[in-house]
Amino acid sequence: MQNPTSLGEFLEHSGARYRVFDLGSQLRRVSRDDWQRFDRGGAYPYPHMNHAWLVLLLWHPDNREQHAIWFMKLPLDEQAALPAPIATDVLNRFMKALATADETERQRLLTDHPYQFKPDDAKMAALHARAGRILGAPVSQFYAAARDYCLSDADPMSWQQLGLQGIAEVLEAANDAEQKRLANRLPLLPIEPRQQILQLLEHQQPNLTLAEAIMAMADRQADAALDAAALRALSQSDAVGLVRAFISRVLNRQSDSLDVVLAILSRHPHLLDDTELSLVALDRLAHLADQDGFNRVVQGLALQPGLSGLVMKVLRHPNRSETLARAIGGLINSARSVQ
Repeated sequence: MQNPTSLGEFLEHSGARYRVFDLGSQLRRVSRDDWQRFDRGGAYPYPHMNHAWLVLLLWHPDNREQHAIWFMKLPLDEQAALPAPIATDVLNRFMKALATADETERQRLLTDHPYQFKPDDAKMAALHARAGRILGAPVSQFYAAARDYCLSDADPMSWQQLGLQGIAEVLEAANDAEQKRLANRLPLLPIEPRQQILQLLEHQQPNLTLAEAIMAMADRQADAALDAAALRALSQSDAVGLVRAFISRVLNRQSDSLDVVLAILSRHPHLLDDTELSLVALDRLAHLADQDGFNRVVQGLALQPGLSGLVMKVLRHPNRSETLARAIGGLINSARSVQ
């Protein structure tokens, strides 16, 4: 193989097929265009906590033994791009692994590095469900029971033996008709399994029927924990207008819930180009979080596509509160002290 000049070129010449996913706030596929742009030094499309949380799924159609999943948490610069020294280090590590004849040592080099990260159980379950579907792998031993519970008339109280992996596989495989059945089923379930399902739904794209059912259920109960879970579950919904209206309702009824504000800011940053919505959300953040927490969240938002001018836009808003103005002032002073 010719010496590659980027990780993407390395993968193209590896002989494996691959897909790239983001696993920062939720599981999302990184499109080929976004991946190539990032690989050439452009901005990462889904920055989270100032890092790119990359998952590379590699497979060899003729050799299942060589299937692999690589996890890489890569630091980003102030433009959400990968710093050149980090890119070079990552590439050198993979090249060293490729040049190693011993298969065990090669696998160690590919998985034991300073950029490795371990997702939480829910994210790992969602990732394995997605990888299994792509690779045509058999479902887990937990699938049948989870499907029966989520999509049939099984006793709502019979949830104690359910596994996250089974629920993740049910949601990954659900077609429109099955999502409609889940929409009817969700309001009937106890809090614990319902929260597990909502937690795993943030890695999926709920259809309109399911999204409407989640919003209606949350509106009926007006509970802060359910509202936060619903906001996360709706994070990849296409029903943007309905979700925007739901966020406004939740903000009106949950004025003292930091979890709700963080769910909005971390899962729906694409809606913050709406100045009125961003003003309310950031004002709540300023009231509920300390200065350090406010700084971290807003600095992360500034890396999101299209939000680089968010802070100044909110600061100049005539209806901003003194608390928000002070928090933004603290953020600006903190940034100056670092320079």
